This record gives sequence, structure tokens and C-alpha cells, in this order.
Amino acid sequence: MPLITDSEMDDFDAVILKAGFDVNDFHVVDFEDEPTAKEQHPITGTVTVHRISTDHAITYRAGQGSTWVADFLVDFYTGEYGRP
Repeated sequence: MPLITDSEMDDFDAVILKAGFDVNDFHVVDFEDEPTAKEQHPITGTVTVHRISTDHAITYRAGQGSTWVADFLVDFYTGEYGRP
């Protein structure tokens, strides 16, 4: 299972487009945490959302059970990423 699902990226893109932003102005980078033991653990890590035109970036916790998209939404709609 990938750290970021297609569904999460679809939701992310839809929010950006609906608000009148250009999806190409945003770059998403995921970084998977190293496993802590030989046992199977849910994949966890971080997702950094970077708005290229403003050089503003915020990093969110990601992985199974995370709410990075919802956390991004809060920051996005409170103006953390600026205006279109």
C-alpha cells in the first residue's frame, strides 16, 4: 500500500481546482518512515505540500489512518497557501 493513495491525491487536486488555484503550482512530496521492527507495521511517513509560486511549504503526517488531506484543507482554507 502506498503512503499516498490515488483517492487522497484526487481529493487534494479537487480542492485546489475548486478554489481557483492551478494544480501545477503545488508539488507534493512523500517520505516513508523507516520500519522500526521486522514485524509488519502500517506504512507511515510525511507529506510535504509546496506551493511553488510562493515557496511556501507545510509538512503533514501521512500513512494509514492519517488525516493529512483534512489537515491540508484546514490550512488551505484559512489562507496558509495564499490566494490564487
